[in-house]
Amino acid sequence: MGRIRGLLVAVAVAGVLAGSGCTVNPVTGETQLDLMGRAQEIELGKRLYPRYTQQSLGEVPDEKLEAYVDRVGLRLARVSQRPALPWTYNAVNDPEVNAYALPGGKISITRGLLARLDSEDQLAAVLGHETGHVTARHAAQAYTRQMLAQIALLGSAAYMEAKGTRNAQLYTLGGVLGAELLFAHYSRNQERQADHLGLDYMTRAGYNPRGIIGVMNVLVHQEKRQPSLLGRMFADHPMSSERLATARAEVAALSPQIRHRPLRTKAFRVATRHVRATRDAYDRLARARRLLAKKNTAKALPLLRQSVNEWPSEGLLRAYLAVGEAESNRLRRAMRHARRAANDAPHIFFVQFVAAGIFLRGKRYDEALSYLDGASRILPDTPEVELLRGEALQGAGRQREAVGAYERTRQLAPGSEAAKEAARRLEAMGLI
Repeated sequence: MGRIRGLLVAVAVAGVLAGSGCTVNPVTGETQLDLMGRAQEIELGKRLYPRYTQQSLGEVPDEKLEAYVDRVGLRLARVSQRPALPWTYNAVNDPEVNAYALPGGKISITRGLLARLDSEDQLAAVLGHETGHVTARHAAQAYTRQMLAQIALLGSAAYMEAKGTRNAQLYTLGGVLGAELLFAHYSRNQERQADHLGLDYMTRAGYNPRGIIGVMNVLVHQEKRQPSLLGRMFADHPMSSERLATARAEVAALSPQIRHRPLRTKAFRVATRHVRATRDAYDRLARARRLLAKKNTAKALPLLRQSVNEWPSEGLLRAYLAVGEAESNRLRRAMRHARRAANDAPHIFFVQFVAAGIFLRGKRYDEALSYLDGASRILPDTPEVELLRGEALQGAGRQREAVGAYERTRQLAPGSEAAKEAARRLEAMGLI
């Protein structure tokens, strides 16, 4: 009976959701099960966008470039099936080759990819592809699959409880995490659809469709150059000879007037001048980050020093140099670099957070707190920031305020590693 009851619960919940979540896909015109409504999609994108931008090391600090990328993106959005979404396009500092779309029309391209493009037409191809993922509601479809997978797991959990299975909740949690990983990337059919939509948008917006072939050639070159380090672009957007051949065939089928449109290079080169000029420095940063992740600081440091020597005002490069110096136990050097990096890049969460951690390690608690304040202004309510704030306050002898910071850490993310560490610190203080 327990198994039957659990399955009935899952089926009943699925039925309620299916009955209330059918929408018409704006691209295909077909009715589909969709558990993320338009308002929810927009709200989710609005909430995630600042955090994803900072996870990608913040916006490129160039207002003219940001306005240019947004302008090109909006030109594509206006000819799409969903022009009324609150579209926003930006360029982020991640040195890897990538671009991504969040629900509700929030789209980013990394400087690693942007620096490898040659024209506005190629930029339009990248942004058009990502716009296609949004217009076709691919993220909403993934969300629906996740929800249905969790409903199925609800039935499994009820069955295991009825059978007295040990650690039933643990098995269920593992299944949910597995479902999230399963739906983390787009399917090949969705990639093909986004390719087709992107080509359609850029063509309708007046761009030369050869831009999409140029972008794919850039990506294939990257794949050949670093087959084991393809960048996240290839994790989220798997390349294949089939996709490249399809793009060539679709472009060839267009009229000669469209295919022979002039490539827009002049405005692109002006807007991306600094990103292209610093490309080598940020390529070294990409290699150094991988080395630091492997604890190979000795090989990472020369790359970082060379980049900082070439571009001393690039705060992000200097912040990573500060990390490398701290890992090599050169704390005084690390603090000097961290202080200047934080001054040069006040808009980047990573830079402020790194400075806070390094000054905390040096027991310079007041300065650490000032950088934590800066990090909080960029991304409020971050549990890791509150945990470090508690540590800094405790080190400064401000015990009551430290307790408040630890308690806030636990409230912001119950069950997280930060919350567990905060609980350990409170326990060591004899308060729990």
